[in-house]
Amino acid sequence: MEYKLDTSHEKYIEVTVSGVIKKLSIIAAISELMQHPEYSDKHTLWDMSEALVGLGIGDLKEIAQVLRQFKPQKKNFANKSAIVVPNQTHKAIVDIFITMATHLPFKYRAFNDKEKAKFFLCAQ
Repeated sequence: MEYKLDTSHEKYIEVTVSGVIKKLSIIAAISELMQHPEYSDKHTLWDMSEALVGLGIGDLKEIAQVLRQFKPQKKNFANKSAIVVPNQTHKAIVDIFITMATHLPFKYRAFNDKEKAKFFLCAQ
């Protein structure tokens, strides 16, 4: 898996992911994102439309555990994350993760359309 962060957007940081998504690689991407100085001020757009999800249920649980370690510095931080996936099968996997992450201080949503994901992030 390869990823790159694009902070040029006003309201969100875009993380573009390609290749096969594996647990350790996605955890590395999450860690880099959360350490970025603009992270608490901008929402996140995960563009996985060119990636394949290679994660099982156990991997999804571990990723949710990693996210649990994040303690926002601000009371009102940018907490929306849109995850763009290529098809309904990948969306179903992401929806499982979203269910596991409901106790976290993030608002995740899965999309098959990048424009709808951007609208979600930019809407008040």
